[in-house]
Amino acid sequence: MKIYVDVLIITNICLTLIFIECTAKLTHSRLDKKRVIIAAVIGGVSSVLAVFSGENRVESVLLFIIKAVLLLLTVFAAFGAEGSSEFIKYLFIYILTNMLFTGLCMILWQLGAKRIIMINAFTVYLDISLIKLMLAATITYIVLFIFEYLERKNFSPQGLYHILLKIENLEYYLPAVADTGNTLTDAFTGKSVVIIASDKLYYHFELDREEIALSSGFHCIPFSTINGEGMINVTNNAQIIIIDNKQRKKDIECAVGIISNGKGKERAIFSPCLIA
Repeated sequence: MKIYVDVLIITNICLTLIFIECTAKLTHSRLDKKRVIIAAVIGGVSSVLAVFSGENRVESVLLFIIKAVLLLLTVFAAFGAEGSSEFIKYLFIYILTNMLFTGLCMILWQLGAKRIIMINAFTVYLDISLIKLMLAATITYIVLFIFEYLERKNFSPQGLYHILLKIENLEYYLPAVADTGNTLTDAFTGKSVVIIASDKLYYHFELDREEIALSSGFHCIPFSTINGEGMINVTNNAQIIIIDNKQRKKDIECAVGIISNGKGKERAIFSPCLIA
């Protein structure tokens, strides 16, 4: 079997991009273009290991370890790692995406006239055409897109909600409302902003004092509501989990803005597009 290294690298760069996009869609994560390019290059270059043969068990295990490390680097480069649980989630979904793609490739390989296969140092290389590879990748993306769509449909934007806010090793449980009028977006990251109206949180982080708010990782952006306009302190160092009345949970990718609620009830306001 002849393996052309340039074609191998370019093909796997494209496939890595697709796997990253699928993983991002299933985890509702925003991607940074520079990180994605770095991850795709790592994924593409790692495919060159397919041409190396493990002459013995030690060499085969060594090649496997190198491939595993490069896989971890690919996922880390694309998504980062705010915590071990988050990284494991990205890694798990990325691997599942690869497994779905590999299964489709095996089906297309079985249907082909030539059934040439190379197994080398824990690497399986199937001799199938580039068109079939792209077909398998397209089907993988469509299947995962449908799965993600059905998952979102089951999480109705109508109903009663609560949110679990995790910030600075603290957790707050608040009632929440889905409001189509909340179109606030953080100008620095492009993330939708979940507005938290809470005196307790506002004064806990001393957001009435600008210098302290800045040192705590907050920045101000303008916002407007039916009650008027003003500035809101926003941070990207927080995690939001939305919980519906059936106790279904959705970890969403967003920024968090905290304002004083005066004498009103504490609550969170999020855009329905985050769960719809």
